[in-house]
Amino acid sequence: MITDRFTKVREGQGGTQAFTLIELLVIFAMMAMILSMMGPAFVKVRDKARELQCLNNVRNLGIAHTLYAADHNDQLVPHSVWRPPHNGALVPTVNMTFWPDLLQTYVGDDRIFACPCMHCDSGRGIGYGMNLQASGAFLVQSETYAVNSMEIQRPSQTVLFADAAFVTRATMNRPLREWQEDASRPWGCWTLRTPSDPLWHFAPARLMPRHHDRANAAFVDGHAETLTSSQLGYGLPLGHPKNCWDRH
Repeated sequence: MITDRFTKVREGQGGTQAFTLIELLVIFAMMAMILSMMGPAFVKVRDKARELQCLNNVRNLGIAHTLYAADHNDQLVPHSVWRPPHNGALVPTVNMTFWPDLLQTYVGDDRIFACPCMHCDSGRGIGYGMNLQASGAFLVQSETYAVNSMEIQRPSQTVLFADAAFVTRATMNRPLREWQEDASRPWGCWTLRTPSDPLWHFAPARLMPRHHDRANAAFVDGHAETLTSSQLGYGLPLGHPKNCWDRH
């Protein structure tokens, strides 16, 4: 009887349309197969969207810094200055004000400091570090002691800000691709050290290529790019022509 009913429906003879159990199972199997095939594509699209959002953040940091430099005699923003931060600071400390809070009024939207792929607290964490080789010092007395942009010999090839994170102690001595972000630090990372830094092992705040082995970086001249760690010259000795971290 069921077979007759479906025959009539398919022949346009009326009746109530329905599916047999076997037909439903076939449909579910086909849907599962299609979803399994499309799943990686969805993940790839999602990851690319996050990479572009991050690149836009970094580009805005570069623009904000250009505006800052114009207001400060063409000097770079210091990595940190010796004075207490304002109330509600992005980087809450006692005696130091770090570069995110020095740039905050130029950025306009605090969400720009958060990479969508970072593993720290997305509501309050910082996902980008400032290159200490370019800034010249971890801490200065005031903005007047900051590096002047004229001291950067290759501004279009010198990284100023980039994807960064503290690396876990368990992975910090492994190859770069095996580094893992230290999710136990909810405030994230706003410092970027290179292998020549004396605190490389003590305070492993490093480049973090979060986007399929690529990182977003803003350069001293204000432009931003998505590049691999090798393209950025991360790990090359100071003075190497392909080193994008040395200001000289």
